[in-house]
Amino acid sequence: MRDIDIKVIKFLVSGKAYSDTAIMKNIGITYDDLKTSYEILTENGYLENYTDYLLRTKNSFNTKNTECSSSCGKNCSGNDEKHSCSSCSNNIPEEDYKNIKVVTEKALKEFE
Repeated sequence: MRDIDIKVIKFLVSGKAYSDTAIMKNIGITYDDLKTSYEILTENGYLENYTDYLLRTKNSFNTKNTECSSSCGKNCSGNDEKHSCSSCSNNIPEEDYKNIKVVTEKALKEFE
């Protein structure tokens, strides 16, 4: 890993959520540097994309429930055939989370 990659992962581990622009400004790198760093950090197991995280934790937004759960609250309506919620994860389109990067446990252990 390069020094830039270590700076990026340390920055990510120290905070909650950052935009790419915030990371670039705080570390003083270009978008191409950040993109390369994301690739290196992902290959080394320090980052994973959110879709992979959801699949790994079996908490996927792509899995549709056929029944309403108590976590949906009063905004939920449905039956055995169809489920519709205005507040639960079943309505979140993939475009809203496909570019999210998740800091892995490995990164937390090594850089926290």
